[in-house]
Amino acid sequence: MMQTMRATVLVALIGLSLVVSTCTNGGGSDPPSQDPHARLDALGERWMTTVATITYRTTRRDPGDATSPHQCLRQFVGDTVDRQTGLMLCSGTGEMRLAWERSNRWRMDEESADGSSTSVFGPNEYVRCRFDGAASACVAVEKPGPFAALVEAPAQTLVELETAAVTGEGPRTIAGMRAECFHATGGSAEAVRRVGWCFSRGGLLLSLFDGIQDGRVTSAEATNVSPGVSASDLVTPTT
Repeated sequence: MMQTMRATVLVALIGLSLVVSTCTNGGGSDPPSQDPHARLDALGERWMTTVATITYRTTRRDPGDATSPHQCLRQFVGDTVDRQTGLMLCSGTGEMRLAWERSNRWRMDEESADGSSTSVFGPNEYVRCRFDGAASACVAVEKPGPFAALVEAPAQTLVELETAAVTGEGPRTIAGMRAECFHATGGSAEAVRRVGWCFSRGGLLLSLFDGIQDGRVTSAEATNVSPGVSASDLVTPTT
């Protein structure tokens, strides 16, 4: 009897030890890494293999543009542009809808004060279409536009930055989802580039900042996320 009781207690203790060990290691599902670079790589790999439709609020400033809406508005003094239109043009804000079917097929629809465009990427095509009335046209392109870092793995961006140094930031809530955030800086002394990412735990890219000092600056932050992609989303538009 005593041996049976001892065996029962031993089994219970072993079971408790296993439970504690499992909890300590994140329940056996992707424990957060203490290394920001490794964690960013892991989330980026998930982004490359996920499927979702995400609407982003975007901002964009090209080289030579005023660095603030106030400076931009001053450029319109004496022009025929009314203040409301000027504010729209100077805010640099817009909206983008990304239909993302893993990294091998996607469509990006951009809307801003200066027009709209659509980019479609697939196994046999990569086109970018501009919609400006009579000037509307679709042309084949070789690489993504100013929001390229949205559709490439962070590991690839780090190669472009020529850095392996990644800094983790505090968590944020974006589009109602908890996000883990990171940034990295690289480039040359004359053109320092900073890129920041925020991912959901499931690997959805919820926020991106990509800026070059005194140069192009773009950002995108998710406002709505839905699972899946409609087949019609990936059809090349007609002009």
